[in-house]
Amino acid sequence: MKFSDIELPSNRKFGFFFSAVFALAAAYFWYRGNDTFLNVFGGLLGATFLATLIRPALLLPFNKLWMGLGYLIGRIVSPIVLGVIFFILMTPIGVVQRLFGRDELRLKPQDTNSHWKVREPAGPEPASFKQQF
Repeated sequence: MKFSDIELPSNRKFGFFFSAVFALAAAYFWYRGNDTFLNVFGGLLGATFLATLIRPALLLPFNKLWMGLGYLIGRIVSPIVLGVIFFILMTPIGVVQRLFGRDELRLKPQDTNSHWKVREPAGPEPASFKQQF
């Protein structure tokens, strides 16, 4: 998936979401008594909320920047997480199976002349394959 294929959320939704994030941050710093960060996040809250209500198009560059950052993080973190999951889950399972002598793919050489497997019972009659439908 390319970044150009990603559909952006509406600027209004983006603005309301970040207004809520800035409101939570301002409330946290108000509770902690840190006036400097309270003023910073309060100002960001006011500016974002006003831009959302009056002119949401002003938030388009920030919306694109935010989605691009998410896309970049996803492209970096996803393979790392999948690799860690693979090596934590699959590698020990494979090692344990090899220790107990399991050969699920039957790759070990057999002491036979052929790899043909004889079926018991022999299977369906060949005539049943003539008109399948």
